[in-house]
Amino acid sequence: MSVLLAVEDISKGFPGVQALRDVTFQVEVGTIHAIMGENGAGKSTLMQVIAGALRPDTGRLIFDGNQLQLSGTRDAASKGISIVFQELMLAPNMTVSENIFLGAEPRIAGVMVDRTAQRARAQAALARMGIDIDPDIRLGELTIAQQQLIEICKSLVHEPRLLILDEPTSSLSEADSLVLFRVVHDLKASGVTILYISHRMREVFDNCDYVTVLRDGRHVKTTRLSETDPEEVVRLMVGRDLAGVQRIRPSHDGKPVMLSVRGLSDGKRYNDISFDLRAGEIVGVAGLIGAGRSEMALGIFGAPAAPRGEIVLEGKPVRIRKPGDAMRLGIGLVPEDRKQQGLVLGMSVGSNLSLAAMGLGRLSNANFVKPIAEGRMIDGYVDRFRIKTPSVDQLVGLLSGGNQQKVVLAKWLAAKPRVLIVDEPTRGVDVTTKAEIYALMRELARDGLAILVISSDLPEVLTISDRILVMRSGRLAGEIAFDDASEERIMALAALEHADGPPHPAPATYGEAEARS
Repeated sequence: MSVLLAVEDISKGFPGVQALRDVTFQVEVGTIHAIMGENGAGKSTLMQVIAGALRPDTGRLIFDGNQLQLSGTRDAASKGISIVFQELMLAPNMTVSENIFLGAEPRIAGVMVDRTAQRARAQAALARMGIDIDPDIRLGELTIAQQQLIEICKSLVHEPRLLILDEPTSSLSEADSLVLFRVVHDLKASGVTILYISHRMREVFDNCDYVTVLRDGRHVKTTRLSETDPEEVVRLMVGRDLAGVQRIRPSHDGKPVMLSVRGLSDGKRYNDISFDLRAGEIVGVAGLIGAGRSEMALGIFGAPAAPRGEIVLEGKPVRIRKPGDAMRLGIGLVPEDRKQQGLVLGMSVGSNLSLAAMGLGRLSNANFVKPIAEGRMIDGYVDRFRIKTPSVDQLVGLLSGGNQQKVVLAKWLAAKPRVLIVDEPTRGVDVTTKAEIYALMRELARDGLAILVISSDLPEVLTISDRILVMRSGRLAGEIAFDDASEERIMALAALEHADGPPHPAPATYGEAEARS
């Protein structure tokens, strides 16, 4: 096959960080080519260089035999290169159709935006991906997962020859991921080449042709996926063997109920939610996109508060009207969207780490900050969480996604919660960091912390949870005990209106689905 893209000796540095060092590899036409590596390995930086968002310090890009000199992402798009960033680049106050054609609006006589044509073409793009969303709805009313699908629709408007997908399934359920893979394989069949960044080993091996592994900003190896295995890829990523994460049987019987939720409802996105969470227990919450999982968590946390229902903390009814009430009661929330809801990107790593504790007065005396205590706490959490940062004064927005996630987790643990709600704990996180986060949550549970984990990653829910609650259409569809948990049982409850019959098979990979049809 012919080479579409040649990356030759690309290097890129930032203050205090050398993100890429002489990276060289090739991408063949009409293939799905995975880019893998730990957080901070340089994957996203490299993709931004290829897409024109960043200029390399040294090296060159050869695209279809011609050297690229890109002035920006719009220039790259005009040459046939489009990127879907890991962090959404959308306008929440505009409609879905306006977002899909943002910067590329169809016009009448080259002047007025042709709203009718724009809506029709947006509807066609949504239908192509199998997405049932009103193109006139305001984007901010959609879930993060739905917005991710809109971002992908937006990239297809430019009819790219090379499409870069940076962690596209990080917010998607198994079912929505299958929709994405169908589109990706259709694009491949039509001659489009895909560069695919993911930390999910299974989806890479199920859907990609080649893999390039980066480590510490350097190219390690490019190989056909048919000629390697997940264990070798992990070794290449981390430079050593990584012990597999095993399910651990729960041992919290007899421990007191820490949090009870009874009849929690907002009347729209979640209704009549009731469950108990014990000290030292990790309870997973699974379900398809739009099932109301994140909204239910925000209701418990008071953001906004649920208008109906009861919350009982350690046997005492409590009233949570706003997040500050939840924090004072000892409830923490690691949100789904770390950049929009979990971090202040313009502040330092240290300031973000101490933010929640500071808000509770744990690091101040008579409104005066205790700088020695604050510094000691920050350094302790940076070491404990192995946060890779040149300094605690580094802007948190300059860290990799995995290290940002560690900062959000550390921020809430510094507030000493009794109940911790974690929404998508390892979104955009590499295999090493994922294992570290799982180990940390188990350590916290052993210390008595009650943890509620919401995740769209079924293997993750199975790995970390003592038992699993499944939501469907805003309601609890059922509960699965540790010994009975499987992907098939979760999907049966999540997807079927009548789930008391035989388990429904979990969503297949794209190839399996094609073989069955």
